[in-house]
Amino acid sequence: MPRLIESTKQRIEEIFSQLEKIGNLGASREEGFTRAAWSNEETRGMELIQRIAEKAGMRASWDGIGNLFLSTPVGAPETVQVGSHLDTVPHGGNYDGAAGIVAGLDAILQLRPMWEKLKRRLELVIWRGEESACYGAVCKGSQAAFGLNDPSILSRTYLGQTLEEAIRSQGFDPSYIQERRPTVDQARIDSIAAHLELHIEQAKRLETDGIPIGVVTSIRGTIRLRVLIFGEANHSGGTPMGIRYRKDANLAMAYMQVALHEECTYALEKGFDIVQTVGVINADEDYNKKNPQVWENALTKVSPFGYFTLDVRSNDPRFLPNYIKTAEEIIRKKAERYNVNVQIERLLSLDPVERLDPSVQGVLESACRDLKIPYLVMPSGALHDAAVVAGVRKSNGSPIPVGMLFIPCKDGISHNPAEYASAQDIARGAVVLSNALYRLAR
Repeated sequence: MPRLIESTKQRIEEIFSQLEKIGNLGASREEGFTRAAWSNEETRGMELIQRIAEKAGMRASWDGIGNLFLSTPVGAPETVQVGSHLDTVPHGGNYDGAAGIVAGLDAILQLRPMWEKLKRRLELVIWRGEESACYGAVCKGSQAAFGLNDPSILSRTYLGQTLEEAIRSQGFDPSYIQERRPTVDQARIDSIAAHLELHIEQAKRLETDGIPIGVVTSIRGTIRLRVLIFGEANHSGGTPMGIRYRKDANLAMAYMQVALHEECTYALEKGFDIVQTVGVINADEDYNKKNPQVWENALTKVSPFGYFTLDVRSNDPRFLPNYIKTAEEIIRKKAERYNVNVQIERLLSLDPVERLDPSVQGVLESACRDLKIPYLVMPSGALHDAAVVAGVRKSNGSPIPVGMLFIPCKDGISHNPAEYASAQDIARGAVVLSNALYRLAR
């Protein structure tokens, strides 16, 4: 077992030594990475993995939107998949997504001597554009594969380029998204016996507790809002204080955020699963270009305009939409109280996966026990492509069976140049993943 992890570690270090040259922002890993969705850098990273897989005897195919499927050559009717992504947030790290791809590839290659004996094919899927930071939409490639994207995302921009333009720039067809046309047909969906994803935890419970593997039970869904507040510009010195005289957008926005925080705290005290984040306040470069009202704010003016984003997540599919209704009511009441107008935009809504497939979870736990690797059963606070796959239905109405593994990341840091997962931890995860793939495919 230690020898297996050591040899796996060496292969993983070699792949990362090549991957770290793609999309890096400086001379070292610590300076960060940017591999945006449908960028040259994302494509180069995918092509690197493709070359390694093909050299080992796997077969490659790209779908119409640019997702990459790498399969073992055995012509079995059913498939066991492992997937993740290679894109990053701007100025992010090199392990969110990439650790799952490198571990997934190695897990399949560990089983190479057994490929012809397995009753199911093994397949690595590299999904395009999982991160939402660049175009304001999450899991774009996996959703496109199943015809689930809102076509309006094609007009969203990153660094002056629309998503539609970015997709075309890499040689793929955005009409799949425009027409909600899936790239994966129903017969292929029906053939997926299981789908697995390995990911860094993006928190520090595993590291803090000294546990090397997390077996994921659920994945939080998300509803994301942009809240626009419209006040009235006036002289900061000449206009008396008070809502009789002022329509102060920034003041109203501040009270909205405090009230939302109090409501979230109350929900937590009641035992509900929730996290809530105001991520942007008057600070979205692309949005500000389209809505220059924000630049009308000034040091000596009562603020005429402001906006903020709200990201609410929960693994409870009944609580989440009800909480959003409450949040929107709070926002509107504060707007009325502080004499401003408000507009609420729904940016994204993805349902929680309240429970990942119990049988696949059982296989992952059995793999850990078989290898004598300690593990923790835990929920996922972050959203992943696996959540999209888990929502897809086969012809008989059953969902695709989905499971997830977590590995530790240093200090729990992610979406940050300091993001780091050791080759040892990735290798251990790959060994567990390979054991599970064998159990599911034999």
